Amino acid sequence: MPRAHIALIEDDPVFQSVVRQYLEKNGYDVCCADNGIEGIEICRTQCPDIVLCDLKLPDIDGLEVIEQLLKVCTHIPIIVISASEKMSDIREAVRLGAWDYLVKPIQSLDIIENAVEHCLRRYQLEETYLHDVWELDAHIDILYQDDLIVGRLIEELHPDGVLSLNDYRFDCSFNDIGQAPVWVDYRPLTDGKVLVIMAAAQNATEQNLLPLLVLKTLIDPLIRQHLSGHDDTLLSPGVLLSHLNHELCHSQVRTAFDTLVGVVDTQKHSWVWAQAGDKFKPEPGAKPDLALGIWQHANFREHKIEYLHKLHCAFQGTELIVSAVPQTA
Repeated sequence: MPRAHIALIEDDPVFQSVVRQYLEKNGYDVCCADNGIEGIEICRTQCPDIVLCDLKLPDIDGLEVIEQLLKVCTHIPIIVISASEKMSDIREAVRLGAWDYLVKPIQSLDIIENAVEHCLRRYQLEETYLHDVWELDAHIDILYQDDLIVGRLIEELHPDGVLSLNDYRFDCSFNDIGQAPVWVDYRPLTDGKVLVIMAAAQNATEQNLLPLLVLKTLIDPLIRQHLSGHDDTLLSPGVLLSHLNHELCHSQVRTAFDTLVGVVDTQKHSWVWAQAGDKFKPEPGAKPDLALGIWQHANFREHKIEYLHKLHCAFQGTELIVSAVPQTA
């Protein structure tokens, strides 16, 4: 049985052949189209699990193809593959509903497989989330009866130990694991910068692990694109929150999120951040904006401190702290 059914819409015969052979070798079922109209028809009749679509097609524009595909299969994950590095094209593709994008030339075909697996994981998480909501309504709570499964899911929401970079040290502690789960992370970016993330779902139930994992899948591609030099969305926390908000408002996850995202520049010692919802109260802090996933047209402000001595953020009754402390301070 194939790992997934993939539709590849690509007019370059050499690139199409190489990608198809690679994916089929790795266990995927692949059908190909040389133009947009043919690709739309394939998706209409076969409804693949994922679509890989070039933006530059010989008959109709790739952006129009994306619009048509989402009318045919509403929730189908679409990965854009483009030779253009114009951010306007890429952002428009994402605005229309593309889940990820890859910029040609692609250095390694593994990148394509990683993007495919990432989209499959996000889709499965959203489907599992909906399933759990129905199960909860029927008072069938199987997943959360398995402590091992819950433990593994929670581990995915915690950072991998302490991070020390230049004069800064990033760490966190979870003093009350009985409280609702929170996603906390700090990821090294380029040029000595570190992305800091804190998020919590506003669900009234305890079953908010899966929505947080869905939120995590929205940021992971941006990290990959940033590290490969193709996207700096992560460096603008306000833009990042707008992107996440757009994705959440168009996803199957009907959950609002309190979120804090920011970037510590460990070389310039600056801290720039944006905040959605009021659950997190960072010190130093600022007035938060609307929580994520409520209104698709929400705006998010950025705040900046030129020299960061210490960042402290606690989560309600659970004493959850993330700190970035200059070691020389």
